[in-house]
Parts: sequence; C-alpha cells; structure tokens
Amino acid sequence: MSRLAAWVLGAWLAMVPAASEASQARYALLVGAHKGNADEPRLYFAGRDAERLREVLVTLGDFPQENVAVLTDPSADRLRTALARMNARIREEVAHDRSSVLLVFYSGHADAESLHLGGTLLPWEELRNLTSGSSAAARLLVVDACRSGQATRVKGTKLAAPFALPPDVESHGLPEGFAILSSSAAGESAQESDTLQGSFFTHHLVAALRGVADTSADGLVSLAEAYQYAADRTVASTVATMGGVQHPTYLYELKGRSELVLTRPGRNQGLAAVRLEDAGQYYFRQGGRDGPMVLEAGISREARTARLVPGTYFVQHRLPDRLREARVVAEEGKPLALSHVSWSVVELDQLVRKGGGGRSVWTLSGWGGGAASLLEGYPFVPAGAVQVSLDTEALTLDAQVELARVGFTEERFERRLTSAAVRAGARKVFDVGRFSLSGGVRVGATYVDQRFFGRTAPRNWQVVPQLDTLLRADLHLPRGFFVGGEVGVRASRVRVLPASEREVVRTPVAPMFSVGTGLRW
Repeated sequence: MSRLAAWVLGAWLAMVPAASEASQARYALLVGAHKGNADEPRLYFAGRDAERLREVLVTLGDFPQENVAVLTDPSADRLRTALARMNARIREEVAHDRSSVLLVFYSGHADAESLHLGGTLLPWEELRNLTSGSSAAARLLVVDACRSGQATRVKGTKLAAPFALPPDVESHGLPEGFAILSSSAAGESAQESDTLQGSFFTHHLVAALRGVADTSADGLVSLAEAYQYAADRTVASTVATMGGVQHPTYLYELKGRSELVLTRPGRNQGLAAVRLEDAGQYYFRQGGRDGPMVLEAGISREARTARLVPGTYFVQHRLPDRLREARVVAEEGKPLALSHVSWSVVELDQLVRKGGGGRSVWTLSGWGGGAASLLEGYPFVPAGAVQVSLDTEALTLDAQVELARVGFTEERFERRLTSAAVRAGARKVFDVGRFSLSGGVRVGATYVDQRFFGRTAPRNWQVVPQLDTLLRADLHLPRGFFVGGEVGVRASRVRVLPASEREVVRTPVAPMFSVGTGLRW
C-alpha cells in the first residue's frame, strides 16, 4: 500500500464533531469465532485476538469496560442481537448530544459472501448495514477472516473464495463516517500463527495501538498510523509463510479533516512505558522465554514507546547478523529504555542452531596449520586451507580445500613433497556465550606428489584416502567475524614401497592442528 493512501486514510472521519475526546462515547463489539462451517478446521486463537484487542482499547483507547462486549463463538443470531443492542445504546448517546464511535471487530472464518459462525451464516451485506447504519458519528469495521495448516494456519478441505471487500462497496460507495479494514486482499486468506498465538494482522494491529505506530510522537495513535503499521508488518511477516503474502486492505468515506484517534499511549494509565530506540525487530514474551508473546514491534529509524502491563518480560531484539536477549522488569511510572539493558548476544549461526534463524547461514574461512607428514623422512608439513560451512539446526556442514608443501636438502639432494586435498564433513556445535565448541569428522582424499632433485630418482604420486576426527573452538567477534582453533587426528591409507621393492599399505594416524578466521553471513 502506498504512503499516500495511508495519508488519505488518516484524513478519514466523516461526521466527527468538534466536541472534545473526553465527551465522546466509545463502543466496541469484538467477536472471536473459532468454529466455522462443518468442513472448516477449528481456529485456535480467534478468541485471543478479541481479548487482546479488548485489553488495549480499554487501557489505552478510552473505551469504558461496560461499553466493550466480547463474543466468543456466537451464532449469527447472537451477533445480530448484540450489535442491535449496542446500536440502541448509541442512539441514546446521540439523543443526549454526545458524539460516539463504534468499532466492530471479527476474527474467524468467512468467505466472499458471509461470516461463518459455528454452522450459521451472517451475510456480509447485513453486517455492513448493521455497522454503517449505526447512529455513531464514526463507525469502523475490522474483519480478520482466517482460514487455518501447521504453524501458519491456512487449512480447509474446501477452498471457497476467501473473505474480501465486495465489489458493490466500491461501486455504490460507503456511508459518511464509515470505514472498513480487512486483513487480506481479494484472493488471499488471512492467517494465524502458532508462534504469535494469534492472527498476523490482529497481532500487529494491537502492537500498533500500544504505541509502536505513533510516528508523529504526539502520544496518540490514529487510525491511519495503526493501519499503516499493521499493514506493513503483516506483509513482512507473511512473505515466507505457507499461505503466501497477505496484503491488508481498506475502504473509507473521506469527509472533513479530523483524524480518528484510536488510542492514547502517551498517557500514564497504570501501564509501563518501554522505550524502543535501536532499529530492529523486538519480541516481548510475558514471564520468560517460553511465555506467550505479547508484543512484536518493528523499528526502522525513529524511536517508539510501547505500553505494557507491568511485569517481567523476556525480550529479544533481532538484528541482521545477530539476536540480543534480555530479561527485563517493566514497572509502572518508571520508563524502561532498552538501550540501557544488559543484553546477551546470540550470533546468527547460533540462532539457526536454536531453530530460530529463519534462513541459512554460510561461513567462509581461511585456516593455517599442519600435520605430521604422510611419508617417512619428512618433517612437519605446513598447510593452508579455505573452508565453506553451512549452519543448520542439527549440524554444521563443512567443505574444505587444502594445499601443503614441504621440502629439504640433504647432501645436495633435494626432496620435495606437495599435496592437495579436498574434504567434506559435519560437526555438532554447542554454543556457550560468545564461544562455539564443536566436534565432528571429515572425510576426503589427498593428492600427494613426491619429487627428487639432484639425483636420478623416479617421481612418486598417489591419492590417499583420509578420515579426520576433530575438536574446534570459535570466538565470535562483531559484524559476523570470528577466530577459531582446531585440533584432531588424521588417519590415512598410504601405499609405500620399501627397500624390498614390494608395495605395502600403511594406515598412519597423525596429529594435526590449525588456526583460522572467517566471516558468517
């Protein structure tokens, strides 16, 4: 969605009078429907979506608790009745000259014609008319219509057309003061995530309302700011999901110049203020590492302040090349600046081994060292190697090319030994802070060329199979660099021709060591 479109949306609010926000009556009907039609799988987090939205509207959005109704798994008739009763209360507000706002939210199954409510259907047109026909000066309908399939739920044995804003809305227009937000575009399915324990769109919408979307830094989150942030983050979060990228959409009736303020996170209302100053992706889990995720915030340039319930949180800050982790305590009335927190750092390859990298991590490194000679009569053989590695959650895979040369002269007789090796192997890595300790094996073959100078002697060459067992330690440095050391033993299968002129095969086992440095990306 273009930034211009978001600016235009920010100007929406057709009939909001100039009355103060304090005199504005705010109502919300929030619906979480886990059960759809008989052939649709049960959703896990629709009710949680509604509860999360309720909490942020009550604490930060000036929605009185008695004006917010949450319906879990209602029938179509129950939803109709609840919305009709709320509209009746709004008419009483209008009769007393009070401005009002109505927000209707739905998370559940739907298709292009209706909402699916536990085997009953509520036609889209009816829901739209019940919402837009309210006496409230501003009416906002938010539809997060989910299908459900694994960590990202996009299931369904019968793929009817996903929910989309119907074309007659665009052709006939909307009533003044009415806006619609949809979590996906036509032809797309909204998705919910096991990791987030909620739908992508609602998860990011709630984060926006907590203050992360306050781009103007005025302590207020407008409809335009909340939608722009939720839309951008939903697209980014669903690029690599099984259901495909999800593009939130909107329709509105543009009148007047006022902006609809949804929440006021700048006010202290019994919550803790958490300052997010450094760019990157932040994840807050309540209580500890395995607790529920309560906030995900993407920060690009400008710092943001998010409002959370006071308590203990496990915070992760994802950067392009590493992850930072910390346990923090957020207290009411005490601003918490994460830039002053003592972080522990998890490098990107360590993150992949923990199962949270989301992509492959490659390493290019150079090594210098040596091993005992394969043939008798030669001293220690220095060698240099180039290695490429791939980190996975289970193992680190290595591929290596090594060159070595040694020679000496004795009584004007020079002997020279040159070798070139290709090896591949795997290591199991254990991360301890900034160190990575690993053990593994490599198999390969070495081309050995033995030549003599100053005396008539035949050139000898052969290909030697080899097996390495090794231990390695790496120290992580900034920007993906590292230094490391490696020790081990190498077993070789060598053919030798002793004085008896009869070839024999030997399997020498020799120590080896090397040190190196490299870069991960």
